[in-house]
Amino acid sequence: MPGPGAAPTGSATTAGTRAEKAAAKPMQRPRTATAAARGRRPLGLWRLEVLRLTRTRRWLLLLIAYPLLGAAGPPIVAHLREILDALGADASLSAGETSADDGVTAYVGVSGQIGLLVALSTTAAALALDHRPGLAAFYRTRTRRAWDLVVPRWTVSAAAVCIANLLGSAIVWAEVRWLFGPVPTDRMLYGWLFSTLYLLMALSLVAGAAAFLRRPVALFGAAMVALVLSPLPRLWKPLRHWEPSRLAGAETDLLDGAAPGDFAVPSIVAIVLVVVMLSLAVWRVGRREM
Repeated sequence: MPGPGAAPTGSATTAGTRAEKAAAKPMQRPRTATAAARGRRPLGLWRLEVLRLTRTRRWLLLLIAYPLLGAAGPPIVAHLREILDALGADASLSAGETSADDGVTAYVGVSGQIGLLVALSTTAAALALDHRPGLAAFYRTRTRRAWDLVVPRWTVSAAAVCIANLLGSAIVWAEVRWLFGPVPTDRMLYGWLFSTLYLLMALSLVAGAAAFLRRPVALFGAAMVALVLSPLPRLWKPLRHWEPSRLAGAETDLLDGAAPGDFAVPSIVAIVLVVVMLSLAVWRVGRREM
């Protein structure tokens, strides 16, 4: 064993050298870097909802319900006699000449039934916040306001529905001009605007249902029941011109001679309902236990 004044041995020299190198070496950062450091966009609430809509392929259902199925209406109406003859049916069932109003009516019928069902189901799936307790806890612990839980989900779904309706209306407009002749441009634009307000009002009913219910099927069913019962105020004459379900057939009514001002009051009622339903959803979701 070396004495106090002896030179250090080889193992001690090696250990000292390693300690010096470790001290001189700069501290390395952990490999787990943020999304911004990796050059990726941070995953915010709005982008999360857009990804949820696109990656679940719900936008495909909207494209099928509005542009694809809706665009088939005007050609079928224009060639209805030929179709009945090819099927061996009685062509007298389609008595009378078809017009641009019939082509637009066919689209309104498809979008008001199949399209509305798809729109309600898409929004109900997005607004079922507390359907899965694990995900509900994850979202609630990462948001500061109830507004962030409701508004991005509803807005992205509503925007997708409105874009699909716009594409369908544009295709139908082109088809009607080609098959039946020109139609008033301002009437078609007003019709799309009023139908969009009706869709927003219908989707806001899903948000209102989300204030009290949790499951997507329950939200969808409650919104459907509310839409079915919404024309009942027409039975009372003073409320007949306030009822917002008139906006659903505005495209056809405008081509039949109705004035855009006839839909001003229902439009105001629809906007008020959207604000009230969203406010109710934000208020209730923020105070509801999982």
